[in-house]
Amino acid sequence: KTQTLVKLLVTFSPRWNETFTFIIQVPELALLRFVVENSGLIAGNEFLGQYTLPVLCMGKGYRRVPLFSRTGESLEPASLFLYVWYVK
Repeated sequence: KTQTLVKLLVTFSPRWNETFTFIIQVPELALLRFVVENSGLIAGNEFLGQYTLPVLCMGKGYRRVPLFSRTGESLEPASLFLYVWYVK
């Protein structure tokens, strides 16, 4: 489990500009899950959206990842913009 740093700015389009590296032993069984939370000082982290996909389904390059609720409902237009690169 890896996570980005918490952004304390109030904005609708935060930028993290972070890089993560994973060594995946069995890519056929690996899933990549993105979870977005609002970090609150009093109430703790508030779930905002998620997206999960098999690692082998991720194409290289820039990708728009749509976000969904806990029950799987689309939160369109909420999404993440990623750059994906991997070596097999």
